[in-house]
Amino acid sequence: MGKFLKILFIIILISCRGYAQDNDHIEKIVLKLNHKESGEYSSLKLNSGIFSKKVLPYSFEDSYNIQDPLKNLKKIKINPDNDLNKKYPIWIPVTEVIGLNAGIGSFNAYVSGSEFAKISFKTVATNLEIGAVWDHDHFITNFFAHPYHGNLYFNTARSNGYSFWESAPFSFGGSLMWELFMENEPPATNDLINTTVSGYMLGEILYRSSSLIIDESKTGFARVSREFFAGLLNPMRAFNRILTGKISRVTSKEAFEIEPVYLELSAGTNRILDGTEFFTGTLTAAINFRMVYGNPFKERKVKPFDFFRIQAQLNLGDTNNSQIGAVTAYGTLAGTNLNNDANKDQKIFAGIFQHYDFFDNQVYKVGGISFGAGVITKFPSIIKNSNIVTTLHLNVMPLGAANSLYSAFGEKEYNFSSGLNMKFESYVNFDWGFMGVNYNLYWLHTVIGSASNEYVGLLRPRLEVHLLDFLNIGTEYLFYHREGYYKDYPDVFVRNNEVKLYLGYSFGNFRLFNN
Repeated sequence: MGKFLKILFIIILISCRGYAQDNDHIEKIVLKLNHKESGEYSSLKLNSGIFSKKVLPYSFEDSYNIQDPLKNLKKIKINPDNDLNKKYPIWIPVTEVIGLNAGIGSFNAYVSGSEFAKISFKTVATNLEIGAVWDHDHFITNFFAHPYHGNLYFNTARSNGYSFWESAPFSFGGSLMWELFMENEPPATNDLINTTVSGYMLGEILYRSSSLIIDESKTGFARVSREFFAGLLNPMRAFNRILTGKISRVTSKEAFEIEPVYLELSAGTNRILDGTEFFTGTLTAAINFRMVYGNPFKERKVKPFDFFRIQAQLNLGDTNNSQIGAVTAYGTLAGTNLNNDANKDQKIFAGIFQHYDFFDNQVYKVGGISFGAGVITKFPSIIKNSNIVTTLHLNVMPLGAANSLYSAFGEKEYNFSSGLNMKFESYVNFDWGFMGVNYNLYWLHTVIGSASNEYVGLLRPRLEVHLLDFLNIGTEYLFYHREGYYKDYPDVFVRNNEVKLYLGYSFGNFRLFNN
């Protein structure tokens, strides 16, 4: 896959070389509002480049940022030109899915020499005869790598002009082909679920995120850099932009639907303590990424993932465990605003959400797929120039997992489970920063593994203070608790703490969410 990406981006650079101009530096990214003649219609664009030290103040509504100079701008609306995103014949994404599987399978078999990739008509017949099983792969393979693979299948269709719902079946079709024909191991039920469901979710998030970067009005080095970084996020989209010639198309028309966005990058230390003892345990460097896409309180017909939140943490320096410490996300599938017209400062959104969870370190592993009802509210607080944002989600978890010593088998160190979860968070925004708390509670009933019922909780208080411009300093405390009631083994009771200190830089200036 690494060689494929290198070749892909060499092609991108070659394809764009004709537009190279005398740009001696990359323009800085800023959030720019391009006003239409009506004064009510605007679009959000990211100028060329990667990062900026200054970002124009931006908010959806004047109540989000009292000092917003654009407070009279009431409507944020983007209507992409459908002629620029035509739907290509279905045989094109189908062929790409087959080619993608064949290419990766060939690499695994002939370059990496992987045993599972040595296939024949006999292995296919055996897979069809045995049918679906539950595999024993690593936690990170099943709950992180497979969703990423599903995203590639999804974007073969999404980047060829297909809608979200039309693209989702490609994640399943690509996964089914891989499980039946591209491995000499029986097809895995958990792989089909994770690759399909988390795959289309990640695929839509990456599709919309790459749309923020692409700007077809740009040329030269600015254009090349944009196509390059959009391709890093979404390789299949970059591939299709090359095939269709869009990578070199120049137009001032809006080609893609995009929403307001908030980004935050932070770096610091994370100490995973021994139990509840402080100043013990493993100290690592931690890099965090947070993104809020869209405005749930915007009056409109809600499409899948018009609003989503995603955050990730890398734990660097802990060579005994996964460097990917956490990836969590949720987004809207449907919903409506329940706002009170008599009080413009009170906002309520109720909807159906999809969730993705992945936590992985030496103490705990928790992950899974969830669907459920959620409510997001925003109310002014009694303190001047502040507001309270609260979310509550009640979810069904059709597929989940949690680590268990009693389920260690091969690479597998966890139970496959199903169950329920509850997620609550509440934050108070101030002029000087914010403070708040987040709590996730999971009930996991073992489906495959040691018969048990697990109750896992993650409590995360957080405090952040503004320093200069968009530079922040913050701390987060995490309390992990677990109660496991087993049928054939002793029950498990675990408590553990984490403490994180960090410096963060935010890109954007709306205060809808801060976590």
